[in-house]
Amino acid sequence: SEFFLREVFLHLNHRCFQLRVDVSKGFVSHYNSETSQPRTEQALAVVQREIDCVKAELTAFRRFRTQLVSIEPTAQSTGSVDTSAGGMSTLSARQPKLDTSLRAVREAYRETVMAVPHFEAEYDDSLEANMSMEFGPELGTQIATGTRLTPQLYEALLTASKGARDERETLLPALEREQESLQSVRATLDDCERRGAALGANARRTTDPARLDSIDERLAEIEAECEAVAATRQQRLHSRSTAALSGIDGTSLVRYLYDDCPVTCPALADTVACLDTIRRHRRHCIVSTS
Repeated sequence: SEFFLREVFLHLNHRCFQLRVDVSKGFVSHYNSETSQPRTEQALAVVQREIDCVKAELTAFRRFRTQLVSIEPTAQSTGSVDTSAGGMSTLSARQPKLDTSLRAVREAYRETVMAVPHFEAEYDDSLEANMSMEFGPELGTQIATGTRLTPQLYEALLTASKGARDERETLLPALEREQESLQSVRATLDDCERRGAALGANARRTTDPARLDSIDERLAEIEAECEAVAATRQQRLHSRSTAALSGIDGTSLVRYLYDDCPVTCPALADTVACLDTIRRHRRHCIVSTS
């Protein structure tokens, strides 16, 4: 079968990185690039998009709750039973009308939560499906298909919508910390690679053992910096709490973010690649002086 290729153009910190992804194989290649951290760049794009989505959803749930508190629940059923004709129900009892309160709740949800810019691309759900995902199947179905906003249903919706809002409020800072971590890794690796490339070029222009030893010592310092980056990142991955957003309970934030990427630890993958380059330069120095 033919592979579907899509080109994603990422412009981060005045860089121009062109990424081509083979979706079926998870293969990534980069070319005409000014950066040496392709996986970290891709991860930053993923995180930024997730931050944008969570911010939009957080604002939407806040707006939904603002509208929700202004809606009054329905105290009693509007349907009635006519017993004058052998106990036959009236039309309103056989086909109960949707009360104005429940209609207002649905309209508010559509105008806020279901109106976020990414809704169609990310979810493309019906009202019932999306409410069931956010609030649980029982509550979602009652709100989407019921006819009355009872006080009990109203209180349950208040609680559930608060939970959906709180989940985003918890997730957003975690995403922003992840973004800061990736940016720090990228900056450090870029610096290490620039210095390493210069030293590697110098090593290939000399045969002086003393000069090569000096270059190797400086490369060893850069190698130690890269190893420190890897250790810090590894510690962060193992200590990170799970994200509690609906649909990913019990899944680590890294898995949540990068499960569809070619690698699930992109910053570590770029760090390993940087270390390989530095160690190759060091091997040249050692072999040339032996």
